[in-house]
Amino acid sequence: MIDERMEEQASLHVLGLLTGTEQLEFTRALQSDPELQALVARLSTATGALAGAVPLVEPPPQLRAKMLAQVTPPQKTVSLPEPKFRVARWLPWAFATSLAVVCAGLFLQDSQLRKTVGDQARQIGTLNQLALSLEASTNSLRQAVLALQETNRMANLRIAMLNSLAADAPNSVAVTLWDNKRQDGIFVAQNLKTLPTDRDYELWVIDENQKPVAAGVFQVAANGSVRMEFKPAQLIKTAGVFAVTEEIKGGVASPTVKNMVLASSATR
Repeated sequence: MIDERMEEQASLHVLGLLTGTEQLEFTRALQSDPELQALVARLSTATGALAGAVPLVEPPPQLRAKMLAQVTPPQKTVSLPEPKFRVARWLPWAFATSLAVVCAGLFLQDSQLRKTVGDQARQIGTLNQLALSLEASTNSLRQAVLALQETNRMANLRIAMLNSLAADAPNSVAVTLWDNKRQDGIFVAQNLKTLPTDRDYELWVIDENQKPVAAGVFQVAANGSVRMEFKPAQLIKTAGVFAVTEEIKGGVASPTVKNMVLASSATR
């Protein structure tokens, strides 16, 4: 018979929350206990439905435009002097000289412009690399914060396994993750039998005063599985037992004990 402490150790093992010495001791016990091995296999199947995703954070779209505006100076416009035409014999020579001066000026300006464009291109490349680096750092930091928040929450969760009490569904199994501080939880079950349309399963949280509190009704998929978030109708001081009963459509105010199909062991 597996006691509650070993049951909770198995739940934490499946979720990867056991540390050094605890993990080593549990691994040794697991190698020599077939019943414990079966429990871990069932928990692994039940908790496989729990998952989540962390969205990536994009930097503000104005960032790149703002950076480019700061490094790109306004282009200068060169106005060519308007020639004054006079009828003289030296006009062709003056025109040729002026054209040579203008061409030289344009060549010099073109060289300077090319150099400026090259410098700006290098600066833009550097800024693009910086923006990508900042984006990656922001996403990594956000994921680290979310992981820390989730780890902190997991440390405050009570994990309970519900075993089958129904002779016609002996392989039914469920797991609840209960956060007493937030007064909510997650319920995952598998291998429950499907019910007629006029019947519902109802989840119950039984507090330390042995008072059952309704936590929601549900139906299961064709394969007998369900995953739902729940919040009891009343304040739970300390969750002692979680149970599931089969009730009429919409649920009832007090559980029908003879129709109980799943239940967890009591908290010591």
